[in-house]
Amino acid sequence: MKQLLLATALIVLPVGAFTAFNLYTSGPSVAAATTSPVAGLGDMSAFSGIVTDVQAIAATGDLAAAKTRIKDFETAWDDQAATLRALDGNAWGTIDDAADAALGALRAGTPNATSVDTTLAALQATLTSPVVANAAPVAATLVSGIAVTDANGRALPCEVMLKSVADGLATAKLSDADRVAATGFQTKALERCNADDDQRADGFSAQALALVSK
Repeated sequence: MKQLLLATALIVLPVGAFTAFNLYTSGPSVAAATTSPVAGLGDMSAFSGIVTDVQAIAATGDLAAAKTRIKDFETAWDDQAATLRALDGNAWGTIDDAADAALGALRAGTPNATSVDTTLAALQATLTSPVVANAAPVAATLVSGIAVTDANGRALPCEVMLKSVADGLATAKLSDADRVAATGFQTKALERCNADDDQRADGFSAQALALVSK
């Protein structure tokens, strides 16, 4: 999924100021996001319904079939990720973390039924109430002076960071050495982003952006 999205994004990138870079480098820390009710994400019943199916299948002991069914949740969730995150990044991130835990439990080499049941129940509960009230401010993680996490301490979407790098490389006047180095970091970031490793991808993108903004 990410490979297709990234390929499309890199083809149609506009040439101009890289807005996302300016957004994520506005300061050394990020204020806590204002919490909002689950209604901010809209109707979660379709996602909840899939999880209910997965729970019912897992209850029969057929964890292989449960693993197959939860792929439908993952696909639907990824398809709507950009829209949902824009609506409420805090709620989206909380659900995303719970989904990752459930997916990890089902995709373990030898899935543990108790772990599967626990993580699926947690995901179902999080879909109903994903926001932790009164969350404390979280300092942004910086790499080469560039913020790589959001207000909730979660890695920024690697696609957004990569777009910033591509925009910057298209407009910045760099020495040959800096351009080669920045392009190398861009390549590594793309590889890690395609592997769903946003944290490491963002680290490479940040190093590229540091060169672009010199």
